[in-house]
Amino acid sequence: MLLNKKLHLLQSKSTSKPVTWCKHALLAAIVLAPSNHLLAGPYASSTDSTHAIDGGISSSSDAFVGWAESVEDVYITSSGSGDANNALGEYNSSLLSLGDLDAAAIANGDTPGSITLAFDGFRNGEGWDFAVFENGFTFDGGLFAELAYVEVSSDGINFARFDSISLNTEANGPGFGSAFQGFDMTNVYNLAGKHASGYGTPFDLEQLSDHELAIAGTLDLQNIQYVRLIDIPGDGSYLDSQGNGIIDNWVTTGTGGFDLRAIGYAYAVPEPSMFTLLAGIIIFSIVGTRRR
Repeated sequence: MLLNKKLHLLQSKSTSKPVTWCKHALLAAIVLAPSNHLLAGPYASSTDSTHAIDGGISSSSDAFVGWAESVEDVYITSSGSGDANNALGEYNSSLLSLGDLDAAAIANGDTPGSITLAFDGFRNGEGWDFAVFENGFTFDGGLFAELAYVEVSSDGINFARFDSISLNTEANGPGFGSAFQGFDMTNVYNLAGKHASGYGTPFDLEQLSDHELAIAGTLDLQNIQYVRLIDIPGDGSYLDSQGNGIIDNWVTTGTGGFDLRAIGYAYAVPEPSMFTLLAGIIIFSIVGTRRR
């Protein structure tokens, strides 16, 4: 599915919640210098909650009606850390780091870190449907970013990935080397981790309506049960949907790779109404009577 289709307007509420600066102890010694880099991309910046396309969703937004319930599967590389259960429930200060891959691991074809979370079920609604929270922080006029692909599934077997865009070809400035730089998130779309801590990156299930799994009926956009996140080692080897190399802070260690805090959704799958249940019982009774 190409991203040249009409983008659905995504609505979110602004937040005054400060960005949490807790990624590395090095931050305590950093004196931030002003950046001459100009934000020029078409998408939301890391702290923009009002952008029409992909404004960040406040962690305290009352639009959330549910959060991840259980861990279906997880793989953490050697540079990752944390308990997978930290990603469950409402947004909080705990997190899970999926880990990064260095050049040798990438060349060897090693598997990036990933996690699959299970939900009670959410559905396609108006605008954004769910949001993913990472632990990024503003730095050097951009974001200390660690990005991830996002996929959803109805059955836990067949997953559809959201198309994504990453137009950055370099960091905003030299920073402290390739593992500690700021990146312009106005050039990034539909990748988890593009918003700063406290802001969730929104995803609209409507964008998957012409995905082959949705057309085949394998993916039910009115009943999403699983979300999978796959870390992107940011050396440019991993590509967006347009074939652009994706770059972010690389190689990160300790709490390396994508740091997941929470995934919340806005539209729950409705419980069957009492009328529907009674109708089903009556139909079952009639069918049973006719078979006798």
